[in-house]
Amino acid sequence: MIRMIVSNLSKNINGKDLLDDISFVLNDGNKVGLIGKNGVGKSTLLKVISGVLPIDSGKINLNGQTIKLLKQEISKDDYDYSVIDYIKKEINILELERRLHELESNLTDDNMEEYGNVLEQFLGVDGYNFDSNLDMVLSGLKLDIDVNKKVGTLSGGQKIKILLASLLLSNADILLLDEPTNNLDIEAIEWLENYLINLDKKMIIVSHDEELLNNITNKIFELEGGKITEYNLKYSDYLDYKDMEYEHRLEQYEQAQEQRKKIKASIQEAKEWANKGLSTKKKDNDKLSANFSKERTKKTSSKASKLTKELEKIEVDTDFRKREPINFTIDYSDIKGNGDIYIEDLICGYKDFCTPAIKIDIPFGTRIQIFGKNGSGKTTLIKTLLKEIPPIGGKVHVGNDVKIGYISQDSLDNDSSDLSIYEYLSQDSDIDKSKLFNILNKFHINYEDKDKAYNSLSPGQRTRVNLAKLAINKINVLILDEATNHLDIEAIHILEEVISSFNGTIISISHNRAFNECLDPSVILNVEDATLTYPDKVYKKK
Repeated sequence: MIRMIVSNLSKNINGKDLLDDISFVLNDGNKVGLIGKNGVGKSTLLKVISGVLPIDSGKINLNGQTIKLLKQEISKDDYDYSVIDYIKKEINILELERRLHELESNLTDDNMEEYGNVLEQFLGVDGYNFDSNLDMVLSGLKLDIDVNKKVGTLSGGQKIKILLASLLLSNADILLLDEPTNNLDIEAIEWLENYLINLDKKMIIVSHDEELLNNITNKIFELEGGKITEYNLKYSDYLDYKDMEYEHRLEQYEQAQEQRKKIKASIQEAKEWANKGLSTKKKDNDKLSANFSKERTKKTSSKASKLTKELEKIEVDTDFRKREPINFTIDYSDIKGNGDIYIEDLICGYKDFCTPAIKIDIPFGTRIQIFGKNGSGKTTLIKTLLKEIPPIGGKVHVGNDVKIGYISQDSLDNDSSDLSIYEYLSQDSDIDKSKLFNILNKFHINYEDKDKAYNSLSPGQRTRVNLAKLAINKINVLILDEATNHLDIEAIHILEEVISSFNGTIISISHNRAFNECLDPSVILNVEDATLTYPDKVYKKK
């Protein structure tokens, strides 16, 4: 068994100890899910392990194994490479192939040994099967491009797929995958999942796609406070364990609070008795009564002192926070008009692209999932519904009582506002303070935090604030365009709680399969051919 051993690893970024004396072992067969909130250092850990960032202290022993990290962008210095040459360069085939051709064209006794060495290396990276392997991976990632095209001419999404293809085609022993499903549609995600399941390599995966984590990983690393806690469990079992751990902590917390409550009551009672003894007036000749009152006061004071010491001994988990579900149910009884949307033969797009004609009725309360490959027009349809771009043909009939709330893939992660939470929420509303703070309470945003800067909040806190803003505006149609992108799992769970309780209309685009399951759509619209799918039945546009 060949292990990767990480010992006492520490890393400080901008004065913050993101990694603090971390140690772990990666064994053969380990496929690890790296879990933690945004900002705790997951990406930093992968960069340090791969050598992209230097180690402050500690040691990484690869035991002769090679390691490859999924890059997040292509350097502009590489933009002039063709797609095929860039991938070959990334997996160390390009230079081997060039040298092999040079030697083969002029093979002599003098260079025969070098030729043998280069050929062995070329075979080691499966060089002769590169073309077929490349076709298989690009097809699986749904990337239909000319491989002789220059990398610099590709779209952002295509570049991300090229980086993922380079990682998958590499001969590295250990793969570090940081959000590998970004820019992939559902079909490509399912292909990638199956590919990684069958890949006999060690790997560490950071992903907000919980289904991917559950189907691939057999071990969980939880990163929190600079430390790693290991769980030899698949992801779903890890979640079950964390639920049991929470219930145990909740029981201990409530028991401690109940004990404190009883002791505090006893202390208060003892103090009242003591004060009563001191305040009672005695006759000068009633020495017996005076001595009794004095003794009673002394005893009750002593009892209060003992109880106070007992109170101090009770340990309370100060880090524990009770889970409070979010309820986004809004009273729509004041809707007197029409809350429905009707789409009639709508064609969306631009000069060089358009969708087929889409026809769908959206009665108030309908849940719609918009489905289709990347580039098929999903976001274009959303922008047309929001009147950001005009339709090429057809009409959208919006009821007079429709009030739309829109969450894009960037809005919940936006940190550009330097306003306070209160200013951020009240800037577009004339709601009075009492109602505003009542809504904040429903989203578990403390009144004491109202003056905190919005851009200082964690992704989960920002998600709560943005959703509270929608509740304040009393929206009744919620449009979601890849709303879970860039969010950590905690923030995604918050969003899932909201859509579970929301009683208005929801129109959603998402490649997150667990999120789509939570949405529980009543209609699925495929924009590629305008097909409408209902439970158990498939209807096509007329």
